[in-house]
Formats: sequence, C-alpha cells, structure tokens
Amino acid sequence: MPGRVSSVIKYFVVLFVATFLVPSFPAAHGQEIKVAVLDMARIFGEYYKTKDAEKSLASRKDGARKEIAGQEAELKKLIEKLGGLQKSINNPDLSADLKSARQQQAAQTLEEARALRSELLEFARRRELQLLEMFNRQRDVLLNEIQAEVTKHANTAGYDLVLDKSARGTKGILFLLYSKDAHDFSSEMITKLNASAK
Repeated sequence: MPGRVSSVIKYFVVLFVATFLVPSFPAAHGQEIKVAVLDMARIFGEYYKTKDAEKSLASRKDGARKEIAGQEAELKKLIEKLGGLQKSINNPDLSADLKSARQQQAAQTLEEARALRSELLEFARRRELQLLEMFNRQRDVLLNEIQAEVTKHANTAGYDLVLDKSARGTKGILFLLYSKDAHDFSSEMITKLNASAK
C-alpha cells in the first residue's frame, strides 16, 4: 500500500510540473519553454488511413463470419439428423436390430457434431486473434506515421514540449487537466495527415 501511495504522489508531482511549472521555467538562453498540446486519440480516429484500416478489418471480419456461418449450417444439419435418429429410435414399432443400428448411427452423428462444434469454436477464436494482431500491427504503423508528422511540425514550430491531452493514467485520470486551446494543433495535424487522401 505505501508503494502504491508513493506512485500516486509521484504521478501528481509529474503532472503538476508538466502542466504548471514547465511552461513558466525560463530556458538556458533566457526564453520561456514553448509548450503545445494535441489530442492523439482524435488525430488517430480522424486519420484517413485509420478509417481505411477499420474498413479492411470490418471486411475481413465479415469474411470470417461467412466462413463460420457455413460451418454453423453444417452443424445445424448434423443436429437435425441427430434429432431425426432419436425420434426413430424412440419408435416402439422399430425392430431391435434396426434400433441398435440407429443408436450406433446417432452416436456417430453426435461425435461428428461435437467435433465440428469444437473445430468451429477454435476457428472463430483463431480468426479473431489473427484479425486483432493484424489491426494492432497496422495501428502501430499509423501511430509511427502520426508521431513522425507531429515531431516534424513541433520542430518547425519551435515547440520544446508537446503533451497529449487524450492520454490517461492507469486509473483513467487524464494526464493533462487544463490547456489553452490556442496551443492545440490537433486540427492542423489532421489536415496535414489527410492531405494525401484520395
């Protein structure tokens, strides 16, 4: 518990320094440090390549759903066949030999249905993980592109420090509690990043 309290205190000290003290500290050459903010969540969400990646992901998910639907239809047929066999087995007019044959057929159909259901669940799990990994890789590439553009802009504009106002701590608390909108260049970044959109 003391370690936890200590980390919370450190978090608020860093937050206080970044928000209130850093902008007012004079730099070594007598000028104030130039600070800006942006909303990385908004920039990422409005970047045209993010929207393209989301569309691609949605399309792949739709393809996976169709594959799963095909296997589900096959499973449904097996369950219907099993129901028919069970009904036939319960028929009192059925001979003992035929009843035994139907019971064996029902047992075999049940095994097929269980195997197919297990395969279906594993396929759905694997496909979901593949799609998630693919999107995470794409997200990292896009974030690197945005970071490069932000760094370029910050260097050109002469900013010493750029803070992300959408960043949150482990408890969901915003790192940046207040900033003047005049120093937010999110819209400018979105315009630059989307300039090459077709």
